[in-house]
Parts: sequence; C-alpha cells; structure tokens
Amino acid sequence: MNLLKSPRRRVSAVLAGAVIGMAGVVAFAAPASAHSPTIGGAQTCLKDGHWTIDWSVGNDYPADAYIKSLELTNGATITGPVTEKTDGHGAVIKANSADNPADQVHGTTTVSDDVNSVTLTVWLTWPADNYENSHEKTIYKPEDCTAPSTPPSTPPPSTPGEPTPILSQDCTTMTVGLSNPANGETITLHFKTSKGEARTDVIKPGESKSEKFSAVPGFTVTLTADGIEGSETVAYQKPANCSTGGEGGGLPVTGPAAGGIAGGAALLLIAGGVLFFVARRRKVKFTA
Repeated sequence: MNLLKSPRRRVSAVLAGAVIGMAGVVAFAAPASAHSPTIGGAQTCLKDGHWTIDWSVGNDYPADAYIKSLELTNGATITGPVTEKTDGHGAVIKANSADNPADQVHGTTTVSDDVNSVTLTVWLTWPADNYENSHEKTIYKPEDCTAPSTPPSTPPPSTPGEPTPILSQDCTTMTVGLSNPANGETITLHFKTSKGEARTDVIKPGESKSEKFSAVPGFTVTLTADGIEGSETVAYQKPANCSTGGEGGGLPVTGPAAGGIAGGAALLLIAGGVLFFVARRRKVKFTA
C-alpha cells in the first residue's frame, strides 16, 4: 500500500468537495440577489398647471417576469402598457431588459404642479423560480414647472356714444346734419341732393355740423359715410303753414306743424343711429 499516495488522495477529495459545496452556494445564492426590477422616469413640465412622468420598468434577471403590483404616492395614477394584463397577470417584463430600453415597459403619470414628487413601487414575480422582489423610484417636479400666471383682466372697451340727428325745415330750406357726442367716433358724412349738389362734413367727437339746402317739394338729400355700405335718403316735407307759392312766406315749423315733418325727422333719426352703428361695425348695408 502506498501510504504517501493515499493521504494525497484524501486531501484532493476534501478540496474537491469544498469547491463543489461553494459552487452550489453560489449557484443558489447569486441568482436570488440578482432578481430585481429597475425603474426609470423622465419628467416633463406641461406649463398648464401639470407635469408628467414617463416611467420605464425593466428586469435585471435572465428570465422573464411579470408585474404583480404597482403603487404610487400622493394620489397619483399610471396609465399605459405597464398596466396591461396578459393571461390573467400583469404586463410581462422581458429578461435582461434593465440595460435594454427597447425591451422596457412604459407608463405615464400626470399630476398637478402642487404635487412636488411621486414615488412608484413595482413588484415583480419570476415564474421560473416563483421569486418576487420590489423596487421603488421617486421622481421630483421640474424646478421650472410653475402654474401659468393669470393675465390681468382687461375691462371691455367703452361703447362710443351715438350721434343725434339734426333736422329743421321751413318753407324754402331744409337743414340736415349730426351732433356727435364727446365720446363718439369721427364720422365723415357726405350729402348729395336731388339737384346733384354734393357736400361733405367731417364731424369729430364733441362737434355738431349740418348743411342747409334750398328746398321745394320733391327735394331730397342722400346721406352716406366713409367706410359704410348703403345710404339714407331724407325727403323735404313742406310745412303746412307756408304760402301757396312755396317761396318767401311762412315761418319755420316749431310746434303743431311738426306733423308735416314727423316722417322726415323719423327717417333722419334712423339714419343717424344706423350710420353710427355701421361706423363701428362696418360692412353693414342699410336702406331707408
């Protein structure tokens, strides 16, 4: 019997057993320590009083896992593929996807800017060995994300005042015009008579202007204004107390004879109001 050889064999056997035992410990212990989800998050300020997080969930183990649960703080919620169900369980997270963004699963969270941070906790289950583990990630609101300021309220523009028509008629003349209030708008008023005579008045705010024309029955004045479509025609109404000849005699109408000119006054009143209205609104056609 070789005594020298025998002890060597015994030592070799002991060493081999130790190595095998250590390898077994590594084989069982190392995978367990590597089972872990990975979480990423990119935040974006929406500038409308909210901000969002684009979550990404990966798997650092060489076997597929699926999501067991997702938990978020501050009342936040998450939407997207990370919440989908497959065969009765959560979304599948592919093996070794921790370092492969293309294989990671995403979700989106949107919160108001009074929420300063959101923490996501992800639990994964690995069916290959029925192992479970969790990981959490906190994402903070971007520093420059603030609620949009409310612009100061602007009072509505004041409504310009309306001009007052001017109309007076006697036995031989008719006077037509407008009285523009101080808060009115400048009106360029054109007059054209049935005799072919033309005149123009520029009536600024606070001014009163009129034109006096010789008139006989059938005489008319047509009013137009710059920037206004249409026209208004005012017909001369001879007062009832004028002489038959229609020239010289009679007095200006100031009292009961107003019935004879009521129609003309009403027409001019309408003309003045419509002219002013159209001067503000533009492109409004009107007729007498």
